[in-house]
Amino acid sequence: MVPGGMGAREAEIHGDEPMYVRDAVFEPIDTPTAVDEVARRIRQAIVLGVLRDGDRLPAETELAKRIGVGVMTVRAALSELRADGLLVTHRGRLGGSFVASSDRALIAGGGSEDPAELRRQAEILGGLEALAARLAADRITPEEVGVLEDLAREIAAARSPREEGLLNNRFHLTIAAASGNRDLVAEISARRAELYSTVFAISGLRLPIEVDGEPHAEILRALAARDGAAGAEAMWEHHRSTLEAVLRAAP
Repeated sequence: MVPGGMGAREAEIHGDEPMYVRDAVFEPIDTPTAVDEVARRIRQAIVLGVLRDGDRLPAETELAKRIGVGVMTVRAALSELRADGLLVTHRGRLGGSFVASSDRALIAGGGSEDPAELRRQAEILGGLEALAARLAADRITPEEVGVLEDLAREIAAARSPREEGLLNNRFHLTIAAASGNRDLVAEISARRAELYSTVFAISGLRLPIEVDGEPHAEILRALAARDGAAGAEAMWEHHRSTLEAVLRAAP
């Protein structure tokens, strides 16, 4: 038995650990309710362009079945999103809940605009997407490569910053999906939605940011060649250069 009992053992552990490790362990828990989580997922889908202005959501019973919650939970989440101006509901045979404003979702969904925090969050997302690219290089199908090729062409021909931004999100999420890791896809989706909203919310900033080179082409070439190391490196460099462009453009 450790001399001095449990208290002495705790003091020994605490004394050996860096402060930031203890801070992370004892970070306050903020677990959302099921209603909050359903609303967050729908808001995230709107931000990423999975749901666009005018799109109709599945029926409440279908949504509840897909997400694994009760109909009343879905109904409460939709009511919250309507109150925020993100959805509008029409009655009748052709009615349902429709996306009303992706702009509102973008403005309301961002995190801190502090440059240091923005850099930290971008580095985390960059690391996750680099990992996704490395995994995707081994698992991507010819059909998925074709989808990425089409998206790269559409990005180059986009007629507006918003269109290019949404296509860019689809490009990155397709790579995440090709990784074959569902948890990784979920984490990337959540972090990409928040970071994209934050960049959008920075005053005077137009989306997307102009960056040097052809990052999507480089990533695509690496994945088509099944070169995981090159794919991860190209993805990381893409995130790094985009972040620097964002910080330069911010007022």
